[in-house]
Amino acid sequence: MRRTSASHPEQESAILKAAAEEVTLVGVGRLSMDVVARQAGVSRSTLYRRFPSREALITELGRQTFGSAMARLQTVAVESGPQAAAVAAFREGVRLLVGEPVMRRFLQLDDDFTATPNMVDEARMFTLSASTAMAKALRAAGATMADDDLLAVSELHIRLAASVVQVSTPLLDVTDDDAVTAYARKYLAPLVY
Repeated sequence: MRRTSASHPEQESAILKAAAEEVTLVGVGRLSMDVVARQAGVSRSTLYRRFPSREALITELGRQTFGSAMARLQTVAVESGPQAAAVAAFREGVRLLVGEPVMRRFLQLDDDFTATPNMVDEARMFTLSASTAMAKALRAAGATMADDDLLAVSELHIRLAASVVQVSTPLLDVTDDDAVTAYARKYLAPLVY
């Protein structure tokens, strides 16, 4: 292996990029530290200095993936009122889950995937953070329902988006923005007031 003159942040970035590519190809459960090191152009010892365990690498990749997702969900416009904002948030969530392969792999419970306690905690934190962010956006858009009800409806939206992407249904083509919008407008928007 060649020695690299990359800085620590550059090495970590290369490692996380390689890990994301590996997770996309083989899933979280089959992530190979050897493959990640080779793809990142670092030695195994460098990989383990940056990420002391496979679980630490997976946890950091999950944290960054979920953080990026939160940033996207926070861009939903709220000017058109709470029901329109709910539709827009659901549509963006479905787009995110369909279009981001690493996110999809993290949220899938494949046969080969044994969730680490940290990843389960990260997924719970993502669900809570996404639900809280959506509730805040809906409140800013004019929702008047009680806080607990608004958070519950927001969590329902988040969980439903993950479910319809993971388990296909003939009732909704998740790759069709117009169909997702119509579905959210008909079935989910009425839950928000």
